[in-house]
Amino acid sequence: MDNRFEVANPRYAPSWFWRAFVHSRVVQNIYVWVMKGLFGLRIRNLEFVPPPGPYIFPANHGSHYDLFLALAAFRGISGQVPVSTVWDGAYAIPIIGGILKAVPCIAVDTKPSRDVERMAALREMIAHLRAGRCLIIGSEGERRDQLGEFEGGAALLSLHTGVKIVPVSLRGVQGLFSDLSWPDRYRGKVEIILHAPLDPAEFEAGGGSRAEIVARFTKAIRERVASQLDYTA
Repeated sequence: MDNRFEVANPRYAPSWFWRAFVHSRVVQNIYVWVMKGLFGLRIRNLEFVPPPGPYIFPANHGSHYDLFLALAAFRGISGQVPVSTVWDGAYAIPIIGGILKAVPCIAVDTKPSRDVERMAALREMIAHLRAGRCLIIGSEGERRDQLGEFEGGAALLSLHTGVKIVPVSLRGVQGLFSDLSWPDRYRGKVEIILHAPLDPAEFEAGGGSRAEIVARFTKAIRERVASQLDYTA
């Protein structure tokens, strides 16, 4: 599958260096090896996601490492690093910002006044899914110390594109980086648990308005994620 990525906003365009670096097979293999070595990264229930996809992976957000752990784990599903949503402020972080632009990630502006930007991000997600790429979404919108309410974006995307939802529980991530002392913050034992896919057609068949269907779908996603967490849900 083609890894090339075009963006409408030049602000989010990766440089040729970061594009080549991030999509190097050697670099990706080393990255996966390092993440597995540091965090004992293990992914369970891969039988739920036969390649190549696409799939939408909504997950909890319990640590600052979640995105990087998920990227390493999910690369094996389709043979390429999946697309992910990310807080747009992360692009300003040296080195990390260049990597995120090249992955590629989709910048999501969390400010209530930025509806136009959020709609542009939504269209970008739809384009990636229709191109056959998997998409990772932090459904709480921000990192939390306990499982928060899920936003309806994953359900809305699934209903619009017909792509199945595979809820994801990240275990062993709570407290990484922020709460532990060095060097424990840079190692751990992380499990990424996949749940049985949710088909958008089944929720549409239940009837109701679009808002009611999205709410029902989102509730089901959150319940599956919460069922395997190792911290307060």
